[in-house]
Formats: sequence, structure tokens, C-alpha cells
Amino acid sequence: MSRFTAAKPLIAVSLACGLLAACSGEPSEADMKTAVEQTFGGMNEQLGGVGKLIGKDLSTKVKGFKKLACAEAKGNPGFACDFEMTLDGPLGAKTEKASGRFVKGDKGWAVFEK
Repeated sequence: MSRFTAAKPLIAVSLACGLLAACSGEPSEADMKTAVEQTFGGMNEQLGGVGKLIGKDLSTKVKGFKKLACAEAKGNPGFACDFEMTLDGPLGAKTEKASGRFVKGDKGWAVFEK
């Protein structure tokens, strides 16, 4: 038996571990922005009916986003992340810093309260 044949299982296990590690890494800035936009999308849907009643757009849009830092969440799945976002809503645009816990699921990343 050649050395390569004996090494095949080791190579397969190493590749599988590497792929799993890559999948379990922290979210990218784009992942985080998408998760935050989806959260605001749900809120905008709920406010849409009220906005139609009063004749005003009550939606909030994420105009800018910057990832500041992430670390594994302690005692919970996912990553505790800090970020800065610029929101454009009914009261105008404002930039604020925020934090959230980002968890990867079947449909991508979702954001929750820390």
C-alpha cells in the first residue's frame, strides 16, 4: 500500500474539518448588514399598514453599515458583534452604534439582541 493511499482518510478528515471551521467563522460585514436589513424589512412590513392609513412612509432603510468588532457569544450560539449603521427613516437620517448577536442558520445570518 502506498503512502498516498494510507493518507487519503487523513486528507479527507482534514478537508472536512477545514470546511466546517470556515463555515463556523464570524459573519462578514455584508452578512451582518443583510441580517440587519432583514430585521428592518420585517418591521417595515408591520408599519406599512399604519403608514398607508396616515399617508406617510414610516419605513426605515439601512443606508450605511460598518462592522466594528465580533467575538464568540458567551453562553449563547453565534457571535456578539458591534457595528455602526446609518439609518434613513421617518425622522430623517441618523448614524448610531449598536450591538447584536449574529447566528448563522439554514437561511443565512440572523441578528438577535445580545
